[in-house]
Amino acid sequence: MVSSALAYVGLYFMTRYLGTEIYGTVTYTMAFVATFNAVSDLGFGSAHVKKVSEGEDPNACISTYAAIKLILTGAMAVLVLSSVFIWTGPMGHTLSGTSIDLILLFVLYQVLYDLSSIATTTFQARMEMAKMPLVTLIDPLVRVPLIIFVSVNRMGVWELALAYVIGAIAVAALALFLMFREKVRWQRPVLMRQYFNFALPLILITIISTVSGSADKLIIGAFWTASDVGLYTAPAVFLGVFATVSTAVSMLTFPSFSKLHAEGNLAEIREMSKQAERYIVMIGLPITILIIMFPYEVCLILLGPLFIESGDAIAIMAVTNFLTMMNAVHGSQIVAVGRPDISARITILTVAINISLMLLFIPQYGLGLSYVGAALALMIGNIIGFIMVRYAVWRLTRTPPNPRLALHLVAGAAAALAMFALDMVISVDRFYTLILFGLVAFAAYLPVLALVGEFKRTDLQYFLDLINVRKMLAYISGELREKK
Repeated sequence: MVSSALAYVGLYFMTRYLGTEIYGTVTYTMAFVATFNAVSDLGFGSAHVKKVSEGEDPNACISTYAAIKLILTGAMAVLVLSSVFIWTGPMGHTLSGTSIDLILLFVLYQVLYDLSSIATTTFQARMEMAKMPLVTLIDPLVRVPLIIFVSVNRMGVWELALAYVIGAIAVAALALFLMFREKVRWQRPVLMRQYFNFALPLILITIISTVSGSADKLIIGAFWTASDVGLYTAPAVFLGVFATVSTAVSMLTFPSFSKLHAEGNLAEIREMSKQAERYIVMIGLPITILIIMFPYEVCLILLGPLFIESGDAIAIMAVTNFLTMMNAVHGSQIVAVGRPDISARITILTVAINISLMLLFIPQYGLGLSYVGAALALMIGNIIGFIMVRYAVWRLTRTPPNPRLALHLVAGAAAALAMFALDMVISVDRFYTLILFGLVAFAAYLPVLALVGEFKRTDLQYFLDLINVRKMLAYISGELREKK
């Protein structure tokens, strides 16, 4: 969460000082390169987590995964460069004003991140949850000051991209240092067959998910302008700050789900997913309601006056983001119980719906909704995906929908009424007033939850432990001293 908050600080300065075009050009280029990044994983990361968490020889696992990752990362880089050459050479097209040098820079950025994932995926598999955030934190600590410098001095696209690359260098250096200090005994990659057998159903889902993650920006850039890409991407990145909560939870639960499934303990899987979902809703629902009620104010205050138009899309994005957060735990549950094929089918269908609707909503010859159309398409597709995931976990682990989550909607209504009443007195026009409205939302939401028995003393203690700096530092120190 700290790294996400720092990332928002960088976003704030970029949107305030560099404007929609420069920011849009950088994000468009990153999206173009990221489209090919599926090749660097192909589901082998999930295979690595599952094998390590189930007790396979760690040295054999690391050696196998490192060999696979090096091959796939090299293939990704070659594929990007070949595609650029063909697209801009024999075919004679351009890339929305994006230079070849900028693409090369972001290929380097992606390669560095892919290499660091050898270590970070291993940390996730071993549930070393101090090392992972430490590696994640080093990126914004290095990158954000550079972004602020570039933004305040109103430099260009190249300098902004270089800030991202320097951050990736820091990530790769720290991640590989933390892993190599444990004196990994390198072996022949003897687990290739096992990794391939698990990853095979995930290859298609990884490719499709990665392409889908970039398709919205690429389609907007193809039919509209770099500024439109920026108007769409900025609120999406901001909302991603809150999505890190569910990402962290799913990363924590995946190895636990795998271990419990290997033990045949489905009851514990159901209970763990239920609790994780409750906590995600507790954090995400009041924030989602705040954004839906004051979308233009949120964009004006947090992104700057150039991005006030993004208010047309951010309310829709907030709903999509909340659904994605709720589904994260259940999605990892499907893969953890050994059914990546089902996850693949759901993803394929969801992405097909998303891209089909984008091609209908975004282009001028369609509905011509630009970035608003992209947001609407993703919301519709994610609603359908949400339903399919819930049905799948019911079939696989008999995890039912939690009917008590309806009580959170009652509490959410109380939060909405409280903010509406406050809006009659003061306006949401400054950063501190936005914070005040957020505090009022939670101040109305949590007591109502407590009254209906959905917020207990144990829940309060859980959240207090999460923000206990002393405990956190003690845990980090202990994990870093421990040698595997």
